[in-house]
Amino acid sequence: MEKILISIIIPTYNREHLIGNTLKSLVNQTYQNWECIVVDDGSTDNTKNIIESYRNNDNRFSFYKREILPKGASHCRNIGLSKAKGQFVVFLDSDDELLEFCLENRIKKSIQFPERDFYVFPMLVEKNGAVFEEKKIPVSENYLIEFLRYKLYWGIMCTFWDIQFLKKINGFNIHYPRLNDPEIHIRAMLESTNNFKVFNNEIPDSKYIKGETKDYSSLAKKYFETLQLFITDILNYLETYNKKELKFYLKSYLIVWLRHFLKFANPKDKHTLLSFFKKKRVINSTEFYLVKLYLWLDLKKNKIASKIKSLIIKNIEPNAK
Repeated sequence: MEKILISIIIPTYNREHLIGNTLKSLVNQTYQNWECIVVDDGSTDNTKNIIESYRNNDNRFSFYKREILPKGASHCRNIGLSKAKGQFVVFLDSDDELLEFCLENRIKKSIQFPERDFYVFPMLVEKNGAVFEEKKIPVSENYLIEFLRYKLYWGIMCTFWDIQFLKKINGFNIHYPRLNDPEIHIRAMLESTNNFKVFNNEIPDSKYIKGETKDYSSLAKKYFETLQLFITDILNYLETYNKKELKFYLKSYLIVWLRHFLKFANPKDKHTLLSFFKKKRVINSTEFYLVKLYLWLDLKKNKIASKIKSLIIKNIEPNAK
């Protein structure tokens, strides 16, 4: 078992105050045959020196810089993937951590259930320095549908990838400002055709550190820009894999926009996005006009408008089948 090398790939940007905990969680692993590839996205703080201090004491760490555009974590992850030598890959954000038994646990499960394209494990979620949730993964007959309807039951550190499969699907799409994780997992599930294993009842073996969003207007703009790329690509994937009938589940991504980003978006973006979903036939004409009504009601700040808005969402939200 100890002969199996695991590659851990970490993109980072200005994380001098956090990345030390992430790297320390690797040093503390009970399974020791790993390499850590850190790819910097143009940091202007002391991040490089923190990483260098670990690399000087442990040759399992390596450090690279992203030299060409585009900027972003996904591009850095793909650079790391091109350097990786392991049989399996874990992507870890530079503010998250692996619990000390994580890699040992994952190797054992990969041996117990061999030749899967990827494996998925539960995680803990930490907010404001306190672990407040064990993010269990619900049992589902079709995780592809769950991700298409924005039920994102696991994060990027939860997945244990076979490196050959990961390279086969060409890693991450480097052009998205947001939605990188659901995109790669949807694409992976389409390509894998159920040759993956989800461990619903396992003890969480990683910890996602939930940060505080400060600039919601910027986030809303990035989500708006990404959605048009994301929806177009996913529709093309569904057509390629003869699953076009599943496209209506993607309306959930519009609903997320309405629920969480609407008040931070400019009026033009609101109507552009609605027309886009109609043009792509993700929503039908009735749903289009219902959402137009929703946008109008959003301008009305009273209890009746809020109740009608809730009914509209309930009417168009897709359910799993």
